[in-house]
Amino acid sequence: MSYQTLEFILFSAIVLFFYYILGRRLQLVVLAIANMVFYIMAGPKYLPYLLATMLVTYLVGLFIGMIYNKCDKQLAECKDNSEKKALRAKAKSKAKKVLIIALLVAIGLLAVCKYTGFVTKNLNLLFAKFGIPQIEVFKMVLPLGISFYTFMAVSYVLDVYWKRYKAEKNFLLYAVYLSYFPHVVQGPIDRFNEFKEQIAGGVKISYENITYGAQLAIWGFFKKLVIADRIGILVSTILDNWETYDGVYIIVAFLVYSIQIYADFSGCIDIVSGISEMFGIKLRKNFNHPYFSRTMAEFWRRWHMSLQEWFKDYVYYPVSASNFTKKIKKFFKNRGLKRIEDIFSSCLPIIVVWLITGIWHGAAWMYVAWGMFHASLLIGGKLFENVLPKVSKVLHIDTENFGWYFWQMVRTYLLCCVGRVFFRAASLTNAIALFKKMITDTTFASLFNPDMTFGLDLKDINVALVSVLILLVVDILQEKMRLRETLAKQNLIFRWMLIFGALFFIIIFGNYGPGYDASNFIYEQF
Repeated sequence: MSYQTLEFILFSAIVLFFYYILGRRLQLVVLAIANMVFYIMAGPKYLPYLLATMLVTYLVGLFIGMIYNKCDKQLAECKDNSEKKALRAKAKSKAKKVLIIALLVAIGLLAVCKYTGFVTKNLNLLFAKFGIPQIEVFKMVLPLGISFYTFMAVSYVLDVYWKRYKAEKNFLLYAVYLSYFPHVVQGPIDRFNEFKEQIAGGVKISYENITYGAQLAIWGFFKKLVIADRIGILVSTILDNWETYDGVYIIVAFLVYSIQIYADFSGCIDIVSGISEMFGIKLRKNFNHPYFSRTMAEFWRRWHMSLQEWFKDYVYYPVSASNFTKKIKKFFKNRGLKRIEDIFSSCLPIIVVWLITGIWHGAAWMYVAWGMFHASLLIGGKLFENVLPKVSKVLHIDTENFGWYFWQMVRTYLLCCVGRVFFRAASLTNAIALFKKMITDTTFASLFNPDMTFGLDLKDINVALVSVLILLVVDILQEKMRLRETLAKQNLIFRWMLIFGALFFIIIFGNYGPGYDASNFIYEQF
């Protein structure tokens, strides 16, 4: 059940009706049933994987909570500080052993389902060189949304282990959190404590929630159906047959692809966040106009924010504070290698985070290359963050004006487009071939060939240009103001004219066509 289909809209409307009509006490039950129906409709074979992750992490959370509660009682009766320290260490050790079980199950299921084929294939390539018999390649089931709900489950047990909040005793509440149908397929990656605060006591129906949520969902449908699916025709036409095109068209395709993936992914997040807001549950913000970023570090604070925040909290900081990192830093410090110590402490967490980020996106070498490409950009930014201002000062470059800001945004966008080559390519070899084609076989005069339309007629091109301009204007306005709140203060007639105008624009100009079959969202595959 794709998020942009009429089927999903009707499903959400039915759930919303029963959610409020049956009252607060039954809201969790309604959502639990809806979540299971939604997931089963995607494929009953996926359900055991979700349930296994759900049950194990829930029970482990309870067990860790019991260990800490027992320790707290013992500490209350203990007066000796050294004994208290020993009790805490013992409880932490027990909790860690149980935590490892949850991590092995949750991450193990993700690894087996998503990476078995990739690992087997690469082992067979290695074995072939040494005459070792090949391993049979098994085609594993890849459960819907496993990359997202696994990270949410892992964050829950780690937060309980780190005592950020207590273990949840209400299994129904935890089950609804992990399987919540708006975010289960492709995020955002929410945190349990934030979700619980909004739903635990029930939600009262609110005109603001309904209208704000509907507005956000409509905006998401606009991004997906009018922009992403339309310009996606151009991108697919060129990149699926890239050998037959001049390199300049491949460059154009990747410039457009960056707009497509933004409209597609942020459009999906707006749809599900809007639907969820109608239920009175605000999901984590996932995009903050990333193409206005002036550096790559800023870009990744604005793009897929829930994933970046997850990696920061559960990978970056733990790696930075790990015993291994401390030992290496101490090694350099004792030898007076302060600069190397600083570089190591800055670079290691970035490399680990982006290696995992690449692998998380897909079981293929081009995703690893994509992750390492962005790691190198971020490391370069760290290494030269103090040098570049000095160079600008020496060269008398005014860095505090719109022209410089604009150049920085263009530069960041172009670097993103370079990274998209790895992301969109069929393989690492294909990515290298695409780069070679763009560098060695590019004739800019080809851009002025009026016969090259790439599956889009003049109407499609005009609609795409106008729609992207609308997207740009709205993003600029959202940077400067809280747009929905500002709209709510306007005249009632003007508000509804704008909303109905947007609906009719989507209905009329949405990319449907003969026998239209809604394209899946790009991030569903991850």
